[in-house]
Amino acid sequence: MRCLPFVFLLLLLSCSDDGIDWTLDEEPMEPWTYRNISDSIGRRYGVRWQKDNPNDLGERCLGATGLRARFGVGKSPGASDFDQLYPWSQIRRCNIRKEGDNTIIIFDDDPRFSTDGSNGDVFVRIPKFYVEKYEDEEYEYRVISATGQHPHPAFIEHGRELNAVYISAFEGYIGADSALQSVAGVIPTSNITAQQFLDAAQRRGSGYSLYDMRTVDMLYTLIAVEFGCRNTGIVFGHGIANYRQPIEKEWDNLRHFYSSRNQQATNIFITRRRYNQIISIGSSICICKGDQRNILTFARCTNVKDHSNETYYYFDGPPIDIDTDCFIGNCAQVTNWTETCSAPHLSSTGRANMMEAEFLPRERNPMRYRWMENIVGNIWHYLPDITLYNQQLYQCCDMDEYVFGGHDGAYQAIGMPLRVNTDNGTQADERGRNCWVTSLMPDTVCRGIAIGDNYNRNLTSTQAFGAYYYAGSGLCIAVNGGGFDHVNRCNLLTTRLWDAPNIRWHLYGARLIFKDVKAQ
Repeated sequence: MRCLPFVFLLLLLSCSDDGIDWTLDEEPMEPWTYRNISDSIGRRYGVRWQKDNPNDLGERCLGATGLRARFGVGKSPGASDFDQLYPWSQIRRCNIRKEGDNTIIIFDDDPRFSTDGSNGDVFVRIPKFYVEKYEDEEYEYRVISATGQHPHPAFIEHGRELNAVYISAFEGYIGADSALQSVAGVIPTSNITAQQFLDAAQRRGSGYSLYDMRTVDMLYTLIAVEFGCRNTGIVFGHGIANYRQPIEKEWDNLRHFYSSRNQQATNIFITRRRYNQIISIGSSICICKGDQRNILTFARCTNVKDHSNETYYYFDGPPIDIDTDCFIGNCAQVTNWTETCSAPHLSSTGRANMMEAEFLPRERNPMRYRWMENIVGNIWHYLPDITLYNQQLYQCCDMDEYVFGGHDGAYQAIGMPLRVNTDNGTQADERGRNCWVTSLMPDTVCRGIAIGDNYNRNLTSTQAFGAYYYAGSGLCIAVNGGGFDHVNRCNLLTTRLWDAPNIRWHLYGARLIFKDVKAQ
């Protein structure tokens, strides 16, 4: 079984006022009545879109025709007819921990289940399903079924079919044992290299690795079919987006708004009041000194108070020395924030509604899809299975062979070489228009590349909506999902191949996957 090839050119769809339904998940909140749905074992559920219409967001087809799904917003819970249908009906949150050579899995209906790590890491179990990807004269299709010829490639390891894949519910945090964890109530780890993340994941033991492109494709397919829409930004927004990086050059422009006093061993950061829209109570902050990479602390803002023409930001953690060379900004937000800030409580799918301003309907809000929090926005997630080397894309289909920067051995060349792209394409990243990246290939999305049979065609073929974002020269590694400083580019298909394997940045993190290969 060949794994899913990845053709690296994606398209950007930002929210649009020109015929695009930007209110997909904000329908009137009428009482939800589930329909009498027959979940036949042979039923196929699909989404399709017109190949030649870039503004066609798609529609449900086959067994999904007529079904409904609504993304929860704030305290209004989501609802989905797909809750009754396989595989969605069997997606479950659980704890996973190792006891010797044994893997212990506890689901969230068990009283022992916990999100704080006391009973193991928090994962979401995705059961095996089959996928078809094909075209006819007018449409392109994505189809999910319980049975079929071709399991989604995420369920194949060592040539064997797995019954399930486990994705971490939270972004990764490296604790005292130096292993990557998925637990609530912590600021996700960032600012270490990609290989350090992979090493930390593998310290958890056999079957653990990092979230990869095969997993992204699997989630994208589930979401697109369930919501009948090929653009995740339309479905659930942009996650924790439109926050401010701590950037010294931007701070220089604001320095005259800063209260220039030295503070030793303090948990207070002071700015002039014009700067007070950056940080909200409960949000995570990053304080740097002199240079963006000189990070003094990651912390949570515990209070904000105005005094005369100044604003005081109080933060937790150990006190630090602050002077006028210091500057402040946001960083990765704490895990399980969705649950604790006006989210649809006890609902597995939805986003918080912290920012009520009409012009920020889908920004700055943590979100989760079936308990998987912040799969877009917040921080970029390193993808270990794809590498760009001298403009040639390579992919590995064996999680035990993952290594960042790999371009030989288990890493196989995919498609034709890409051209270097050092900007966001020929159109601006802005609302109200579809932005097409045309600077890499003459045909925009490499339609001429032979990439295999219909069933394993790339999820991002010519008309798929996502956000292409940079291709560098030399040896480059991939990150996915967009960072908190972006807005419209935060999308499940947002991927960039830009950075060298040894880079580290406070915008880059990771998340775990687990595959119980030994149990198969």
